[in-house]
Amino acid sequence: MRSRSLLGAAVVSALASVLPAQAPVTAPGTEQFTVKSRVNGVEYVVQVWLPPGLDTMTVRPPVFIVTDANLAFHTVHETVAMLSIAGEVAPLIVVGVGYPQTDGRGYTPAYALSRTRDYTPTNVSEMPGGGGSAAFLAFLKDELVPMVETKYRADPTRRGLGGHSLGGLFSTYALLHEPGLFTRYWIGSPSLWWDKQVAFSWLPEAKKGSVQPSGRAYLTVGAEESDVMVSPMQRMTRELTHSFPALRVGSQVYENESHGSVVGAAISRSLRFLYGEFGRPTVALSPAARTQYIGEWKSPMMTVSVGPSPAGLELSFQYTGLTMRTPLKAASPDTLFSAGAVSSQFIAVRDATGKVTALRGTMLGVTQEYTRATAKSRK
Repeated sequence: MRSRSLLGAAVVSALASVLPAQAPVTAPGTEQFTVKSRVNGVEYVVQVWLPPGLDTMTVRPPVFIVTDANLAFHTVHETVAMLSIAGEVAPLIVVGVGYPQTDGRGYTPAYALSRTRDYTPTNVSEMPGGGGSAAFLAFLKDELVPMVETKYRADPTRRGLGGHSLGGLFSTYALLHEPGLFTRYWIGSPSLWWDKQVAFSWLPEAKKGSVQPSGRAYLTVGAEESDVMVSPMQRMTRELTHSFPALRVGSQVYENESHGSVVGAAISRSLRFLYGEFGRPTVALSPAARTQYIGEWKSPMMTVSVGPSPAGLELSFQYTGLTMRTPLKAASPDTLFSAGAVSSQFIAVRDATGKVTALRGTMLGVTQEYTRATAKSRK
């Protein structure tokens, strides 16, 4: 038996001698640096993913901050990249906040202690070491956010925060304690059970605040996480919806998903709600209003067709040799959008009589003016 072990060690040693030297792998478009907080003295590892073409963008993208970056940063930025290619979300700068770590296991005892300290609002005997949410939020507000938004010239009006589990509890804390800091929140599988559901005690004070929560919030949980997680998430969804009219709230309970397996799906759905057209409120257009949009519309780059459908209106266009068709919904009498094969938005341009003469449309990340195609241009 010992001879087999020695033989195996010899083979491994021989292979190691012929393999090329290994170097750390870095993801394209990412940067990393450390920051020692003046608030709590903690050293944080900050990872940043920049959307392709950032230097040439005329509209600056917002920053989306994700907690638990040691585990979630790459999942989030890769999801953003795929959704951006499909036009499902606008470009984002993803900023992950994590901790120095050399252990490849990811979730170590030291890591667990760090996240418990930063993501929980109180210290409890069952999980000691908590209670640092206020200091961590102050670090984000006073140190990290100004730093990254200045460096990358980001749009502060759509700044977002996302987290899972204790990170979801912290997102709830930030929403109700500093409602002016962020306008987009992913609250994933929030640990609202913490300290006898102390999070619900924050709602009355938040309702009386001079600055009210606004923007969008999306809450997620796996159905297999048990009633300890599911019911509080559903209750918080109802409370936020009824308490804050300026906050658009969505939620999803994912069937057959556990606390760990739900993360990927929750990130994708949440990003589409926070930064895309998924879950956008709609209005019903009258037959006369729909008729104003029907026809072909031509821009310098392409021609699109708006036609009737059983549900209202349908957008069709040629793309890479294929005819793409997707339902068009109305956000208002002047705004149409789709979230199907390719996300798009069209805003009506009207003349003095109220007639729709052109559409200011955004498709495939490009905004152009579409005018009615003439008979000659349709040939």
